[in-house]
Formats: sequence, structure tokens, C-alpha cells
Amino acid sequence: MSKKKNNAPMTIQGNHGETIAQYSPELLDTIKSTVAKGATDDELYMFLQVAAMYNLNPFLREIWFVKMKDEQAIMTGRDGYLNIAKQNPNFVKCQSAAVFENDEFEMQYVNGDLLKLTHNYKHTDRGKVVGAWAMVKTLSGDDLSIYCDFKEYDKRTNIWRKYPTAMIRKVAENDVLKRFANISGLMTVEDAPVEYEKATDDLIDIET
Repeated sequence: MSKKKNNAPMTIQGNHGETIAQYSPELLDTIKSTVAKGATDDELYMFLQVAAMYNLNPFLREIWFVKMKDEQAIMTGRDGYLNIAKQNPNFVKCQSAAVFENDEFEMQYVNGDLLKLTHNYKHTDRGKVVGAWAMVKTLSGDDLSIYCDFKEYDKRTNIWRKYPTAMIRKVAENDVLKRFANISGLMTVEDAPVEYEKATDDLIDIET
């Protein structure tokens, strides 16, 4: 493990001691002034280690570090989870849709396996959004699916009030992608507490 000391470069090493990323002092200063504000050298190393492990680029804002008082988190968005999932050769695609109260919707499981997913609706009055489903399709056929209830995740912030459909879809996609790719050590902004969401307003496009 090689950490930055006295304005030195930082080398990120893999599990077997191999070099997987290197950062000059100038690049480190840029990272600390943009996507890792307030990070100590140890926290910066941890952040870049996670970024390298998941092959996420902090300069493209695919991953960022948030620090507030005594709490800190390494965060990404739905697209970050999707990028990680795509690195698995078994991944085909992620599908999702918001569910409204007037839709015809059913997810039927047998012994934990999805037996049937029915979701029909017309472009008329669909009512209020009540949730969202998401599914990861795989080459092996071992597809994963999830349903998220809107009431459980609605933070009642401006973002959620303005884009309820997009936000609950992202939550469902995050959940199923995280399970598929066995992601740990990362928090998604859509699932984070409100204070983390507010702290990342300038880092992501949360509307799409």
C-alpha cells in the first residue's frame, strides 16, 4: 500500500501488491477540490482504492466522496452501479418501470424465483406512482428481480416531488444491480439519507 505523503504521488495497489492506479500530486489536488472535498490522505486513499476496485472514474464523476462532520461515505449513482454490472460477462441488460395505482401489475414468485411479471397500462390516467420494479437479465438465465414501494423510499424532497417516477425507478435499479454485482462499500445517492443527497447536488444529474 502506498499513500500520499508530503505532496508525493499516490499509488493504488491490488490484492496481490500490483499497481492498479497512480495519481500525481496535481491530480490528487484536483480530486480533493472536486469529488473528495475534505478528505484526509487516508480517506483519499480508501476512496481511490474503491474507485479502482470497481473501475469507476472519479474524473467522470462516476464515484465521489462525501464528508459531513463525523460521517463520510463513498458514493455513486445508478449509472455507477450499471457500469459495475456491465463488467460481469453474464450481464445482458437492466429493465425497469414505475408502477402506478391504476396499472395492471403482478409479480408472482415460487420459492423465491420469479414465475410471472405482468405489467400492463394505457396512456390515460394511471393515478399516482406507487412503486417500481427492476430486473437484471443474464446470459445464464438466472435473472434477478425486485420491487420497491414508493412510500418506503420517498424522502419528500424537491427532487422526489418533481421526479417521483425517475427516482423510484433508480432505487429499484440500484437494488437489483447491487445484488447482481455483489457491490459493497458504496452508497447510491438515491438511497442515501437526505443530507447526503443535498451534499451531492452539484456532482450528479439526478433528473435522468
